[in-house]
Amino acid sequence: MNIENNIARFEAELAKVQRPGMDKLLEYIQKSDFYRAPASTKYHLAAPGGLLQHSLNVLDALRGLLTWQSEDAEEGTGYWEYMAAGKVVDTISDDSVIMMALLHDICKTHFYGTSTRNVKNDATGKWEKVPFYTVNDMMPLGHGPKSAMIIKQYTTLTSQEMYAIWHHMGMNGNYENDNAVGKSIEMWPAVLALQTADMMASRFMEGEKENLELFADAPAPASAGEWADNPATGGPAFEEAPPLSEGA
Repeated sequence: MNIENNIARFEAELAKVQRPGMDKLLEYIQKSDFYRAPASTKYHLAAPGGLLQHSLNVLDALRGLLTWQSEDAEEGTGYWEYMAAGKVVDTISDDSVIMMALLHDICKTHFYGTSTRNVKNDATGKWEKVPFYTVNDMMPLGHGPKSAMIIKQYTTLTSQEMYAIWHHMGMNGNYENDNAVGKSIEMWPAVLALQTADMMASRFMEGEKENLELFADAPAPASAGEWADNPATGGPAFEEAPPLSEGA
């Protein structure tokens, strides 16, 4: 992970969203541990800069799930369509895609701490202190809901963005009423799109410490239109799966 390059891309993407208070939100992010925090304690991208990398991965995964509809090719304006079996079930602005993907886990600022434990070195036979991440939640307000609350302290969220960020953990969000997740998806199918992109990033794109090799050096799109018009260079490139062997 190249943290400095990721910071530059993150801030360039966020700068596309022109809303009152976005400068204050960015200032909060810059003063927090967002850029250096891990994405998890030990499961995916448990390394400095992991949270930042995960947020960009979710952005790439989400754009990859959607279909870009251009309104003005020269200006690069348009919107995204979320489709099911060839039918459009939701439309999402690029502003919303950026807000949902890059900020869904802003709740993990001031969330992780570090400690050490004794681990035996197999090569030397000696015990050594090894650092590891712990949870030290300084704002115990939940997960998706906390992300939405932090964002709304500084700027606005559309209803679509609010529901998607609030419920991006899906049924794993420990809600008292899981029907709220299903109902939210019915109201705003973008909720499911963000859930899916989040899972794609953590399960397909990311290893414990780094992005998986296939995604390690994937070029980033310069704009939404470039992603759609030239997917070979605009986003992560999937290799064709090898054919199944007999008896597989």
